[in-house]
Amino acid sequence: MKNQDTHLSVIKFPAFVSLTLLIIGGAYAVLVYFLLQMPDTVSYTVRGLLIALLVLIVFMVLSWVLALMSTHIRIKCRYLNRFNKWMLSFVFYPLSKFLGFITFSHPDSLTESFLNFNNEVVMTDQSNIHNSNILVLLPHCLQKEDCTVRVTSDIMNCEDCGGCDITTIKKLIVKQNVKAAVATGGSLARKLILDNKPDVIVAVACHRDLLQGLRDTWNYPVYAVLNERPNGPCKETTVSVASIEFAIQRFK
Repeated sequence: MKNQDTHLSVIKFPAFVSLTLLIIGGAYAVLVYFLLQMPDTVSYTVRGLLIALLVLIVFMVLSWVLALMSTHIRIKCRYLNRFNKWMLSFVFYPLSKFLGFITFSHPDSLTESFLNFNNEVVMTDQSNIHNSNILVLLPHCLQKEDCTVRVTSDIMNCEDCGGCDITTIKKLIVKQNVKAAVATGGSLARKLILDNKPDVIVAVACHRDLLQGLRDTWNYPVYAVLNERPNGPCKETTVSVASIEFAIQRFK
């Protein structure tokens, strides 16, 4: 069952986008077919709208093909690369979300699939590139609630008590010689990114925060690592430190 869930978390987003585009194309074909049955009643305005709609559909399909290719082939053109990232966050994810809504699909599973797809794009985009400025962005909820040490200002303030994953992450960033910061919210996260201007961001958060973070920083390469919430949202969460280490090693 776990392997099946993992497989679905990879293919769900691209499958939903592809299916949505197929439905749109099919609806357009049906509309044109019925209009062709009564050509005399179709005005020039309607014909113009049909042509514009066809151009839009073809544009969307070609853009989606580019997005699929970007998981295996690095897009070297800077403007095409930025266009692809913008389309993923602001066009294709909403398309998949719409289909997920009408099929009663769990939103977290779709978001997870989108994050996995984005990670593939980021890894392909950064392949064979040495990144000296990597920022590991962490949520404050990784820290134990009763901890008296403030790590939001500096993760190195952690006293290595071992009560949460901050201890292990601190050792990892020292070993890998990368930057790390703890954010208490979206505004601080954006400020940390602007201050550090990283080549790559390895972001740890929940589904909602990672999704919003990707949209806010769509022009940055962001590798998403989902945290786990054994005590509920925003309370003493945990994370796979091995996943963070994997990302750092791929981008260094």
